[in-house]
Amino acid sequence: MKERLVIACVLVAAAYMALPTETRLSTPIKPDGIPPASETPPSRIYKDASGREAHIATPLLDKFSYAGDADLCIELREMTKSNADAAEELLDACGNISTGSAAEISQKRIWLAMILGDADEEYTYSLSDNETDRNRRAVLAISMLRAALDAAAPDAAKEAFSALDSLWIANNASGASTGYYPPFLFGSAMKAESGEALLALCPLAGRTDCDRFVPSGMPKALEELGRWKSNETLLLRSAELLEREHKGIKDPDKEAELDFAEDFSATLGYANELNPGNGSAHARRGVKPLEEWLSKFENSTDERELRYIYSKLGTAYGRIASDTQQRTDAEKAVKFNSQAFEIARKLDKDGPSWENMANLGDDTLLLAELSQQEAGFQKALKLHRDAYAITEKQNSQDASAYMNMKLARTLQHYAKAELPSVPKNERIAMLDEAVNLAEGVKPLFEQTGTSLYLRMTNNVLAEAKAQLTSLHQSKLP
Repeated sequence: MKERLVIACVLVAAAYMALPTETRLSTPIKPDGIPPASETPPSRIYKDASGREAHIATPLLDKFSYAGDADLCIELREMTKSNADAAEELLDACGNISTGSAAEISQKRIWLAMILGDADEEYTYSLSDNETDRNRRAVLAISMLRAALDAAAPDAAKEAFSALDSLWIANNASGASTGYYPPFLFGSAMKAESGEALLALCPLAGRTDCDRFVPSGMPKALEELGRWKSNETLLLRSAELLEREHKGIKDPDKEAELDFAEDFSATLGYANELNPGNGSAHARRGVKPLEEWLSKFENSTDERELRYIYSKLGTAYGRIASDTQQRTDAEKAVKFNSQAFEIARKLDKDGPSWENMANLGDDTLLLAELSQQEAGFQKALKLHRDAYAITEKQNSQDASAYMNMKLARTLQHYAKAELPSVPKNERIAMLDEAVNLAEGVKPLFEQTGTSLYLRMTNNVLAEAKAQLTSLHQSKLP
């Protein structure tokens, strides 16, 4: 039950990951994908006057080759031939981009890359808005920033820092156009890579806030990469930087504290799913700031906001309880998800969402298993049936598939409990339904490559079929 709700994005993105990546790229930039993980990327070395060194590696950025200033001007002339204002500004800048000192050349490339890569910039805003042309400009801008970094001398950490700090424009490039796989993670991968380089360069770049500096968006990028790559190290790094960023805020207000607590809990919750450790140590550490926030602000917070906080706490303790199998943890999960459920029933015209029902059903099922109380099994089954019915009404294939799997699992666990009050024929009926549900949804999980849900479905099928065989052979009434 620790597999909390990530349904829509998991199935949609998993299907997307199965698509082939685009290999044709606009001249003159020809990135050729991610270097193999086994390669040791070369380091760029920077020094300051006191002799301090910083070593940075940018293997993803280094895949973007720059054909030279002359070819850049040819590209810009082609891009702007139907827009006189943009042509005048961009071509004038291009005309003297190669003149000056190394530091000046680096800064000129950065400036022009920002104009070219920012879709909202005054001059590029008026250029072609079709996806191919936007990607062409964004990829060209990234290659220019790589060239700006190349132009920065070993003692020019400030220029290198400036080039790396401008790589936020990578978010404007379609992943497929960059050769990165999976494409939708390209922006996060570039943000994480450039962020680590910025942290290494910070002391040499003349900044005085390096003890609390966190590159914008870096924790979120690491969290996204960590989730999709199932990488605990990336998730823990994200949590570390979230803490660092939060500690750097002087007198954070209520909303700032909540933002940190929610992000911290979610990030360490994902890490906990990969490695529960000793008593779900990651998840327990993650949920602490959120509980502290609730104890401080619960009485001054509107119910509409509280419902989401209760739900997040319920999700966190649901993860913990599914790993520890401790009744106190399961009771906390049920408590918080029940509070969210009741507020939704009170305030929402259509009542609680299927997501809330699914999580509350998971926690109720676990508590029922720990206490061996049939009422808990019955409630969990009803919650999951109701949630499934909502997804069917909404005609959501992703959500229905998820609840199909959950319902099958609940039926199988209910039958497995072997409660004296549940006769043999009812247990067989539950298991038959569980098998039918699981077999119905299994092909979708196989097609999308959703390994976590496929593993859960296969477990339900294996256990349900084994239980059915045993029951059919049994002479019990």
